[in-house]
Amino acid sequence: MQALDGVRVLDLTGGIAGPLGVLQLAEHGADVIKIEPPGGRPGRAEPASVVYDRSRRSVTLDLKSADGARLFRELLATADVLVEAFAAGTMAGLGLDYADLRDEFPRLVYCAVPAWPSGSRFADRPGYDALVSARAGLHWEVPSHRPGPVFQHSPVASLAAAYLVPVAIMGALVARQRTGRGQRVEVSLLAGAMSLTTQNWNWTDSGQHGLPNSFPSIHQAGIYECANGEWIHAAMVTGGRPTRTEGEILGIEDVPPAVVFAMSPGERAAHETKKAAAFARRDRAELIDELHAAGRNAEPIGPPHERFRHPQLLATGSVVEVVDPEAGRTTQVGPVVFLEATPGAVAGPRPVAGAHTDEVLGALGHDAAELAGLRAKGVI
Repeated sequence: MQALDGVRVLDLTGGIAGPLGVLQLAEHGADVIKIEPPGGRPGRAEPASVVYDRSRRSVTLDLKSADGARLFRELLATADVLVEAFAAGTMAGLGLDYADLRDEFPRLVYCAVPAWPSGSRFADRPGYDALVSARAGLHWEVPSHRPGPVFQHSPVASLAAAYLVPVAIMGALVARQRTGRGQRVEVSLLAGAMSLTTQNWNWTDSGQHGLPNSFPSIHQAGIYECANGEWIHAAMVTGGRPTRTEGEILGIEDVPPAVVFAMSPGERAAHETKKAAAFARRDRAELIDELHAAGRNAEPIGPPHERFRHPQLLATGSVVEVVDPEAGRTTQVGPVVFLEATPGAVAGPRPVAGAHTDEVLGALGHDAAELAGLRAKGVI
């Protein structure tokens, strides 16, 4: 038994936020049916699709055709949730937005994942993660080698929105238990961006743009290269009462953080040069042990592929082996939300586009001859 057994979700999403958000539902028991155009959606070419679109069934439907729209409505009659991430006006153009569906399907939870909030002056603009992050001010929050804004490689707005999607859907499902009615919920990428930047708004009171982003910031000053080309994050913030100072461990003059922050740029650069040279002489593993023993915070900085060998991630099932029918054997991030009594699990690899069309539509009463005819017409 899983937490969302019996909940059916129709997934029309692309990009990052929608598919990754729906994945959290799929791996906690929801029956997620991915609706794709015949031949599969273009996003299948992205490597991330192998992960984001797993644990689902796939049905191909041409929603622009009358037959495809009719079949989709038949599926909606069996569904609890519809999730879409199209540009503004797309679903309305198909006659499938919430205004078109709510009277016919009063219990449906309709989740939209646009770039910009609907009803805003930006709603009709093209939008994707980089543009949303720019508008939200996230480019000012990245410490850099130079003054000014910096584009973040990590799609922060989309990743934050991905974890808001299941929260919004589950909230609407709980409300439906009380009222008997579904509703439209929305998680924009802009909302995702703002949900992560709130903690830094206080900086704007002093006329600064987010975190101070001139090198070295408090965080960048903690990153150093040790012997043999290995990197370490040795945080200036300890959170306790260390028994030895950083200077004592490194064999250099001690300069308290408050003094470092008050230094001129030239003085700070000279101090950082001395620290960097001291770190470069040390073996990383030995240095981390010594820092920990002294009550100071430090961790190794590993390359991304090494995370899949982390013993804690392996022990919690957060790393899984999945055999994808098209990509072959892959190592992927597993479920990341843990429910003790009803644990989540990978339900299967990303299906080939349309792999479950006959199975799903057959369950609605459509026989093989009819499905063959629809396939010949390019509807499925």
